[in-house]
Amino acid sequence: MYDDVLIATDGSDVAANAATVGISLARTLGATVHALSVVDEQRGDDAARRDRREADAESIATDAADAGRNADSIVRSGRPATEILTCADEIGAGLIVVGTHGRTGIRQVVLGSVALEVIREARQPVLSVAPDASWDEGARVDNVCLATDGWKGSRAATDHALSVAEAADAELHALYAVDVPSSVPEMRDGFEEHGEKTTTDVVTRAEERDLEATGTVVHGTAHETILEYVEDEAVDVLVMGTEGKSNLERLVIGSVSQRVVPNATVPVLTVRATRNRRAGSAALVAFGPVPFHPLAAPVRQR
Repeated sequence: MYDDVLIATDGSDVAANAATVGISLARTLGATVHALSVVDEQRGDDAARRDRREADAESIATDAADAGRNADSIVRSGRPATEILTCADEIGAGLIVVGTHGRTGIRQVVLGSVALEVIREARQPVLSVAPDASWDEGARVDNVCLATDGWKGSRAATDHALSVAEAADAELHALYAVDVPSSVPEMRDGFEEHGEKTTTDVVTRAEERDLEATGTVVHGTAHETILEYVEDEAVDVLVMGTEGKSNLERLVIGSVSQRVVPNATVPVLTVRATRNRRAGSAALVAFGPVPFHPLAAPVRQR
């Protein structure tokens, strides 16, 4: 499914952690690894910095080769997020792997995040790995969770979740969060019914591929219930759709994926609903309506 995996590194511990996850997944998928390091021109392009970036990329390529994967190293100069996106397009990468430092809120808007810009703009799915989302070297993928709302924008994420679960021979968990208060019971009931149908449809598709699968509908704030579920169910990879909103829009309106990615204790595979703005198309919202104030309720599981 992902024949070529691009792993971006800046030499940090966060990037090294993401590389370990990326190499393990590449081995599961039988993919070639391309290790990319970018010399940030805004910080100056001196020879010592380029030497460090070359060593960073070569180290990951060596680790990937030791894990039995075809691998190469790439060093580019420029703006990191732009070079990651451009390189991924040029080599035909099916997946981009990045580490994220877990910044949230105002600090994220002010300082920016290479990982979140890549997630927002990439044509490819992006596997983001936060500091607490580590895997042991050679770890298996036994549980894949798809967080979905069942609307049109989530279809691509569903396809990728099914493919990852199939490639890893993992159990697929279909998760739907009803983020509507009890004060509007008709709307709440409607979303719950839609969640039951959505998760049942995903489970049916998984079973058609001979995969073990479960469907779960939860009540509560979407990002909180997703994070809790992956912890409770020992999920290895979380898959979800993502929006293409600007930093300011995400801060004001909110975004489920925006809140999950920096705080997840597992790697998060985000999938764009459509071609992104770099390709000249408008982005579709992957998580449906803007949520109301939630009222947490127990998990209902089939």
